[in-house]
Amino acid sequence: MPGPDTPWTETATREAVPGPDCAIPVLIACRAAGPRGTVLLIHGRDGAPDQVQIAEIALAYLARGWRVVAPELPFSAALPHLGPRERLTMANHLAAAAAVRDWAVARFPGERLALAGHSLGGYAGARLAGEGLHHLLAVSPVLSGRMLLAARIAMGPDAVAVMEREAPQFRAEMEAEDAAPDLARLEAPVAVVTGSADGIVPLAHAQRYFATAPNARFFAALPDVHHCPAGPECAAALAMALSLLQA
Repeated sequence: MPGPDTPWTETATREAVPGPDCAIPVLIACRAAGPRGTVLLIHGRDGAPDQVQIAEIALAYLARGWRVVAPELPFSAALPHLGPRERLTMANHLAAAAAVRDWAVARFPGERLALAGHSLGGYAGARLAGEGLHHLLAVSPVLSGRMLLAARIAMGPDAVAVMEREAPQFRAEMEAEDAAPDLARLEAPVAVVTGSADGIVPLAHAQRYFATAPNARFFAALPDVHHCPAGPECAAALAMALSLLQA
């Protein structure tokens, strides 16, 4: 089940969205009477909306008057009630996020829509981004399965073996999944926040994600921070990113 409430999830309401594999619980929060827009906040592999790196992003948006819609996507180790992690693939993670995106557009018609994602959520955000999007914010973002695999190989054979054991279907598709073509066509502004010590998405990979976006606005690499940025420096970087994205 989800972990303890965070300063944003404790005030969130929940709705269930039909998904391709199961009903998807969605957390919704807004502090403004008239929100500036709705952001779909997509967690990564083995992620959840109550994790610290997702909460940091949610709080940044809430502080600027946005409505946050954060799904609990299936096949995450942090959400075992939504299916076993062994069934996770990049494709079904994307399909579930797409279902929530479509629901949010229908649920809040006429509002500006933004996408934000952490890790694999950054990959999904790039794939889902398209015409009419206000902006994309990516934190420690995955650009392609091939690059994610290369980072795992750099960690050593044990890191690859663990991934193959935990998510065999995920591993099987990695070399074919690539968000770069979609990101390269995106007209909306993009910001990237990452950690300089990230081994899962190395700094060069995050820089490649940023460089692929034609309308890249802001890039921050937090010193000595790993894959899940949080804390005051991260909050400041997110605030700056949203300012430059005119969020």
